Amino acid sequence: MSNIHTLQKIFPAGFDNGYGSLKLLVDGFEVVRVPSYITNAEMEDVPGRVVFNGSAYTVGESAYRTGNYFDRNTDNNENKVNNALLTLLGALAHLPHRRAWHLKLVVSLHDVGLAEELQKVLNGEYQPILAGKQSDVKVEVLKVVLEGMGALFGHPLPKKLTILDFGNGTTLYSRYNQGKREVHTAYPIGVEVLIDDISQKMKHLNGGKIGDPSIIRFCLEMGHTRYSRDIDIKDVYSACLKDWYEKYLKKVVNLTLDAKHQGDEIWAIGGGCLLPGFKKLLEKNGFKILDNPVEANVSGLLEMAKTIFAKNPTTTSGTPGK
Repeated sequence: MSNIHTLQKIFPAGFDNGYGSLKLLVDGFEVVRVPSYITNAEMEDVPGRVVFNGSAYTVGESAYRTGNYFDRNTDNNENKVNNALLTLLGALAHLPHRRAWHLKLVVSLHDVGLAEELQKVLNGEYQPILAGKQSDVKVEVLKVVLEGMGALFGHPLPKKLTILDFGNGTTLYSRYNQGKREVHTAYPIGVEVLIDDISQKMKHLNGGKIGDPSIIRFCLEMGHTRYSRDIDIKDVYSACLKDWYEKYLKKVVNLTLDAKHQGDEIWAIGGGCLLPGFKKLLEKNGFKILDNPVEANVSGLLEMAKTIFAKNPTTTSGTPGK
């Protein structure tokens, strides 16, 4: 892989610093998609390990494998902005080592009001040690766009469109008319709510202890319900999924079905689409599930970055996207 890019210095990239998982897609590389976890625990030079500004931390899967305490983007609304540089460097520390990275980024954010803050946090030149090796990293944010916009980029859009984005921390409801967004509402009822419910209700299977949300999330993302070799949470999962849907999602799904009744096409994106059995339910209701719903947003962000960079290879920084 690395030899293709030996002479390349500048890499357009898309970065989606999600509540539940962060996704970084650098031109020419595989997507990095890891849980938004950060730990300061002592660790080997594993993928996601960063030494920077006198402190060392690890981002992603390894943070959770330590079994120690870790921070999560989910724990605080502002983490998406405050932790953005830490998680970006942690994501880079999952890619093949390069002595120098010059990233031209398009980033998505749930609240474009925080775009300037986010740019301040990210823009700059840094000398971190990534997974044990020194690297020079220069970051330029070309544009900050609203969460979910990436998923639409490059798709021919129907005249009227409503999208539900089933994320970890939030479920986003957006309506578009002739490609312009008219409505954008975030409901604080993401997959996290379902996972917490499962962890409480599986005590009887887990020797009286509540389940570990990270493990539950991991098995559901893998498309199954085997919590461990001995524990299958299938029945608890089915009951909690039904409950989660009835209590929280039904309202927003019904709003979307009303939009469909008014002639909108309805699409679904986000990791929640892949919950076992949930996709079927959505399709039965007439949703079109975008290919690769988890990475649809970040793939579009990369395409935006490539387009902006191609138009103006010398741009140094960007304005917040509307």
